Amino acid sequence: MKLKTKTIKPICFSFFCFLLSVLSWYLLKRLFLWQEGRVIFDLLYTFISFCIFFTFLMVCLALVDNRKVVLVFSFFTAFSFLIFFLRKQELWVSAPAIISYVVVACILFGGINLTNKNLAYERKNSIVFHPVKAILKAGPVILIIFAILFSTLFYFNSPLLDSYGNIQIKEEYIKKSANTFGKAAIKFFPLPIYDLEMSVNEFIVISTITGLPFVKGEEEEIKPLINIGKSSEAIINYLKDKGIYNLEEINMMEHMRDDEFRELFVDEVKRLAPTANPYLINKYRKNLSKNWGLKISSQETMGEVYTRLLNNKINEIPENIRNLILIIPAFILFGILEFTFLILNMIFAFFSWALLIILYKANFYHYRKVQVEKQEIEL
Repeated sequence: MKLKTKTIKPICFSFFCFLLSVLSWYLLKRLFLWQEGRVIFDLLYTFISFCIFFTFLMVCLALVDNRKVVLVFSFFTAFSFLIFFLRKQELWVSAPAIISYVVVACILFGGINLTNKNLAYERKNSIVFHPVKAILKAGPVILIIFAILFSTLFYFNSPLLDSYGNIQIKEEYIKKSANTFGKAAIKFFPLPIYDLEMSVNEFIVISTITGLPFVKGEEEEIKPLINIGKSSEAIINYLKDKGIYNLEEINMMEHMRDDEFRELFVDEVKRLAPTANPYLINKYRKNLSKNWGLKISSQETMGEVYTRLLNNKINEIPENIRNLILIIPAFILFGILEFTFLILNMIFAFFSWALLIILYKANFYHYRKVQVEKQEIEL
């Protein structure tokens, strides 16, 4: 009966740790879906579940010395994350991703077994075994492996990658960047082209007025599609307030740095754009499509156009350089995780100590004294 209990306890405890690992992989998968508005919460849930899983993992490795149980437990724990990450958006991940996942899983499998072996040796050969000190010493090795695992998963599940492994920056990311950096950029390049909700036709009208080369064809002179200086009473009054009455020779670009004028200018362009010559609008749109290498329709917003243009330009970069663009954030993440885990190792050890006390009070394990003979060498 006692032997049966000694077998059932490690099996049950290891199985519970395995379930905690599955929960961590599941929450990590949800985090890497990068759902808008849920990323912070998913990150928090993943962090909490990992802390609980790692605490139970280290206590399990310190208490369980049944090698068969540990081998089975470590195998399923290390390789179970593959169930969640081998497929992405109903497609199998790339061969490099599969190879990387399997290699990291093997490293984790080996790391868990080696840690258990070292803890079991220390437990059996120490005069007084201190589980918390042993866990504190063994923790960094496993945490390094987890840092490698998380960085690898981030590399192949970056929010910049689509299901085919191409860099695909989403329009909402560009909008957020435009909101953040647009106000700063407009001080150095004060043209009203940062409005991502602007239609293509409105952008073309602005380009013809300000002289931007985007819609220019070969050996073709760009003609303004609307005469904004004569038609807008608000702009006329603004310029008169500045002491400018000769509107025929006004250079709009000279006043673009003024936020008030730029706002009046954009509003007037949006109001008058539908009145522009449709033939010229179509002609300049074809020029814009040719110059940017995109098929652009009048129904699109500039946010959609900028997104496609940026993604096309990025994916024209050689694959080796694109991989470097993605691997740098993964290396940075590894450094951040490693530094964070080294600090958290003390906290994990404290949690392990608390868990060990709870398990001891629940009679899950006990201490026993063993008399040993000591052999010494003397002359």
